[in-house]
Amino acid sequence: MEEFKQKRFFNSKRVEFESEGITFYSGNFLNAKEIFIPFDDILPDAITKETKTSRLFLWITVTSGLIFSLALWDIFKIPFAVYMVVVFFSGLIFAVFLLLTIFSRKYMLYITTLSGYLIDFYDKNPNEEAMDEFLETLKTKTFAYLKEKYAVIDIDLPVEKQIENLNFLKERNVITEKEYEALKEKLKNINIDVKGFKY
Repeated sequence: MEEFKQKRFFNSKRVEFESEGITFYSGNFLNAKEIFIPFDDILPDAITKETKTSRLFLWITVTSGLIFSLALWDIFKIPFAVYMVVVFFSGLIFAVFLLLTIFSRKYMLYITTLSGYLIDFYDKNPNEEAMDEFLETLKTKTFAYLKEKYAVIDIDLPVEKQIENLNFLKERNVITEKEYEALKEKLKNINIDVKGFKY
């Protein structure tokens, strides 16, 4: 998978996988944003799910439903013609906004970055299998990039910096405890000055 796309009504989202990160596009016919996020910044395991409902639609639904109920019980003690108008329009507004509230409900999925930015997606869109495949691809590509960049023992780099890199990989769950110990042992045994080496 080199690209992932989502559509919901007039909104669209797209992710393009690059060699060092992803380009995330989100927009509609009114506005759009495009941002490059490096793999170093992505936390593919830090996923949050949320259900969002329009508060405005919800409040209009509740208010019109309350007026409709009170009108049906004849609480207002108003003339019959006015009573029928209130019942009809409050019932109509209640029904319309109840449907709008239901259909405007969004199931969101957020991926956190180290810089605190949230990459937002529509959950299970276009379907659950496609979303799962995208998340797995994102994790695989992120971890492969981080391993290639930070899990290489370099004789020219200071030992402390390389230990820092290995700790970074371990904390991000990019390498296992076994891989961490093996790389640390390899680093310890290379033919350089290991003064200050901590393990």
